[in-house]
Amino acid sequence: MLIAATGGVFTLGTGLWSLGAFVIPMEEELGWNRTTLFAGLTIRALAAGAIAPFIGPVFDTRNGPRRLTIASAVILGMSLVGLRWVDEVWQYYILFGGVGALANVTSGIVLIEAVVPKWFIRKRGRAVAAASMGGVLGPVFPLAIQWVISAYGWREAWVVMGLVSVVVLLPLAFLVRTRPEDVGQLPDGDTEASAQPSTSQTRNLSPEADHTRSQAMRTSTFWILIATFSLTSLGVQGFISNWLPYFQDIGFSANTGALALTVFGIAVLPARFFWGSLADFFSVRHLLMVQHILTGLLVLLLLNIGNYTLLMAFAVLMGLAYGGYVPLQRLIYPIYYGRAHLGAIRGAMRPAITTASAAGPLVIAGIYDLRGSYELAFIFVMVMWLAAGMMFLMARPPRLPR
Repeated sequence: MLIAATGGVFTLGTGLWSLGAFVIPMEEELGWNRTTLFAGLTIRALAAGAIAPFIGPVFDTRNGPRRLTIASAVILGMSLVGLRWVDEVWQYYILFGGVGALANVTSGIVLIEAVVPKWFIRKRGRAVAAASMGGVLGPVFPLAIQWVISAYGWREAWVVMGLVSVVVLLPLAFLVRTRPEDVGQLPDGDTEASAQPSTSQTRNLSPEADHTRSQAMRTSTFWILIATFSLTSLGVQGFISNWLPYFQDIGFSANTGALALTVFGIAVLPARFFWGSLADFFSVRHLLMVQHILTGLLVLLLLNIGNYTLLMAFAVLMGLAYGGYVPLQRLIYPIYYGRAHLGAIRGAMRPAITTASAAGPLVIAGIYDLRGSYELAFIFVMVMWLAAGMMFLMARPPRLPR
């Protein structure tokens, strides 16, 4: 869990969270607009979606996750350091978009989705929540990076992130193991005599059903989940990464905006464990529905921030609501489809979901460039969250495969 959590910190922190800190200084020096800059996230998501179906099954093999995690640490560091010398848009798109995508689909986030659930059944909700807490520290990156940018410039800040990523991630990557059975253990640390069914599993599927990728794709729930999380993805990637420039646009300093992101991350920390623990006792799809609706409604508060108090209130409340998204999303797949083929199943889902995710930054940045305001863009995000929340009513647990 520690390895997956740490990988999540750097994958999200160096990409989704940190980009907002680079927007204004790169705009000023290179003359690029926000659509151009956030298109890097679009390319990153599209490339990751194209690669994922081929990489996903490797995470179900004995040695695949360890080898891919080692490669990810090196690739991520190289891509970030390379951004130090970017002067042309195509260079930025190759390094941040293309190479960054390869680092993403072989990284800690996929470990949380495809490997951590293999180690737990009864304690899966709490385990995935704990592993997902790494991404909570992602909002710390803008605060730290903002300091480096102010002291040394945005180019040196990319180098610092790249070197730190390699130093931290590479040693941990050698410790990765795919499943407890590979080292003579059972899920949850059980002995054969003490193993008991999971509370969540007995409510959704009993006993746990190991669908293959082809069996999962023949269930209607598979396609409903793709459609639902595609809507959500439209309102995640471009949404969060635009908070810092939005806070600056409405009158807050870069440091104050970065502080708000850090407060958001602190609030997400207990929220992830809280939502993940609830999934051990309540239906995960109903929890996802509630979490999506709460997150969508909080966009109204974002649009009405008028002072420091409201800024921090938004950071805390959004952290508590949004904090359930990552662990609950990662839990619904093993609860519905079992442990054995998670990598392959998630890999099959990613092209559609990441294509939607890729459109998010372009839509939001494009609306901003056309209107000079984030208001309409954030309303669009709210609608996507609310629509996705209601779709969970249809995402019932699939039947056991024959």
